[in-house]
Amino acid sequence: MNTPSHIIINLAILRRPLKEATWPVIWGAIAPDFAMFVFFAWARGVQRLGHREIWHELYHEPFWQNIFAVGNSIPLGLVGLGLSYRFKQVWGMGFFASMLLHHLEDLPLHNEDAHRHFWPLSDGRIFSPISYWDARSYGWLGSGLELVLVLAASGYLWWQVRSRIGRGLMILFCLLYLWEYLESYVLRF
Repeated sequence: MNTPSHIIINLAILRRPLKEATWPVIWGAIAPDFAMFVFFAWARGVQRLGHREIWHELYHEPFWQNIFAVGNSIPLGLVGLGLSYRFKQVWGMGFFASMLLHHLEDLPLHNEDAHRHFWPLSDGRIFSPISYWDARSYGWLGSGLELVLVLAASGYLWWQVRSRIGRGLMILFCLLYLWEYLESYVLRF
């Protein structure tokens, strides 16, 4: 899934029980993808590589896969959540619960780009037949599911979020996802 989707969906799920942990939930939704942002900025900005080289070659190199495995590890997230719960750290509970939701949301929507979600216990990957972006792997279905979840979560959050900035961002993300879906899968045909 796209990172903003994780933020919106995780806030819809976790905001009520962890109301004082809104920012940790947001940061926990972003954290698993943080290394990917650094990777892309370095590959594109410093190395001046094209998208194909970045995502079809460099992304799959062991060095980067090892870095991505740390932020996408369910066992490490469970340890963090357990320690936060043990020491009654609401900030940590929100952060690690959101990270874990991010991983669970990714599992059914990553095909050839699947993460090693069980590292360091296993290097295995769960390859879903559905991708959230790749048209060759039912991208229309994965992207459509993501769009529906973002719209539903935004509708639910609308009544909880009072700030104009928060509501404006939700509207912006919903419009961007709707446009991306229409452009990628509807208007092409």
